[in-house]
Amino acid sequence: MRLLVALSLAGVLGAAARIDADTSKLRKEDVPLQAKAGLRGKNKLCCGYPLVDDQQWALRFYWLSLEADYDEDVSAIVPKGGRCAIPPNRWVELYTPDGYFFSRVPERYACSLKLEGSGLMRDGRIVNYTGSCKFGYGTCFEQLDITDYPFGRGAGQRPLVPFKSVAVDPRLVRIGEPLYIPEFDGMVLPDGSIHDGCVRADDTGGGIKGRKMDFFVVTYGNFRSLLDGLLGVTWITPHVEAPRCQYLRDL
Repeated sequence: MRLLVALSLAGVLGAAARIDADTSKLRKEDVPLQAKAGLRGKNKLCCGYPLVDDQQWALRFYWLSLEADYDEDVSAIVPKGGRCAIPPNRWVELYTPDGYFFSRVPERYACSLKLEGSGLMRDGRIVNYTGSCKFGYGTCFEQLDITDYPFGRGAGQRPLVPFKSVAVDPRLVRIGEPLYIPEFDGMVLPDGSIHDGCVRADDTGGGIKGRKMDFFVVTYGNFRSLLDGLLGVTWITPHVEAPRCQYLRDL
């Protein structure tokens, strides 16, 4: 199982769910929020219909929380602040919704796992947040089939896809809908590949309300790297019915 996880994550981890994902994640990481930024010169008329005027949709990020990143007291690859800035010597017990013991982990990792929604345990298990419960930490989790959900699960039974899945408010964007993001078109990804601007609404979250989108970037390190590639852009212009993105509808 560990080998399968390693192979699945190798492309993205070698480079560089979300329940309350909001501006605080960026603010607490000292990321300046820009209301406007120059586009990359793409002809947006070729790629569907914009849901808003230029850059009127908030861009945020989420990732797979990795237990191994929390082994050390101080690590450069985990968030520095926010609600999960908890002393490393505090531990909690995690349970399934049925009350079965799941694992004993650092509390700051449990907090991160709840925030992001999906995580990779040190022993190779992929787990998902299932909601509040009366056991242990007060938040329960379930183990996922790594064959079906190597990067975690989004809304319903939808697997998360690196750099393609986004979390949206389903009242505004239908789950499963492909979207074209001109601000992503031409962006260099951590593995050196070029993004084509196409993503898909695979997920939701308690903090995703209105014109806000969370972009699944797999790891915290990728989040920091992509912010540099986006030149600090934190507002985007989603398009629907883009012909170039219809290939995602069949995945």
